[in-house]
Amino acid sequence: MRAQDAGQGDLHDKTRAALHEFFGRGEAFVRQLIAENERLRSELNESQPDRPARPELTPGTVMEGLIGRIVELEKARSAATEAGAPAPPGELARLRDRLVQLEDENYHLASMYVAGLQFHASRTIGDVLQTTTEILLNFIGVGAFTLYLVDEERRMLFPIAREGGEMNELVEIEMDEASPAAQMIQRGRPWTRGDPAYASDDVIMYLPLVSGRRLVAVLRLEAFLAQKPGFEDNDYSLLSMISEHAGIAIETAWIRAHAKAVALQRQAVEHLLGA
Repeated sequence: MRAQDAGQGDLHDKTRAALHEFFGRGEAFVRQLIAENERLRSELNESQPDRPARPELTPGTVMEGLIGRIVELEKARSAATEAGAPAPPGELARLRDRLVQLEDENYHLASMYVAGLQFHASRTIGDVLQTTTEILLNFIGVGAFTLYLVDEERRMLFPIAREGGEMNELVEIEMDEASPAAQMIQRGRPWTRGDPAYASDDVIMYLPLVSGRRLVAVLRLEAFLAQKPGFEDNDYSLLSMISEHAGIAIETAWIRAHAKAVALQRQAVEHLLGA
């Protein structure tokens, strides 16, 4: 299964759309705050004419001042560019670096948010596999990986999806005491940064997909994309999200597929709440 075959759409597009919508609302909200602050300040000045014309800074005027400062710097940069003069020493560069940093952080948070929504919206195991594939390819940069599901009765891992290789090359993996899966079961929780990678010479890491304390699948990360040298800081939080949310989503999809649809009833709901 490949990311470009996704029926749900590309997560990159959804992340950018979420960012656009969020910051569009955020900008409008900030401007509303500024307008409201101006109104309140005018009323305060009219009701107390002896006060200075400009009261002490409030959160709204602080935001207004920051926006004004950015505008001033942009004007200074434009004027300096037109006149061939240098920008204010170091100040514009520091602002630019900080804006880039904030943009990266906001994009990462939006990616986490969108990926989490995709996992929660998954209704089938195929949906979970698709979301996992898109995160690994598009956000983390892992180009070869295999997803193994747990056969709890036979204590085996069986391959269900692969990227960057052929499925017919794969065999089941026994969950003996020395296997990574046995260690994951013993640990009994989703993977977080600092946990063992259970890596080997030909594998980047084995990532457990867990629901509660139940191991439901193991994701074997085999190789990065050509342009990806290794994990970056933001990748670890995405791996942790996959470990927990994909595991829960797989278990939920499994239960949904094997449970009969039952209409909601007041008596049954009250019984469950009172149990």
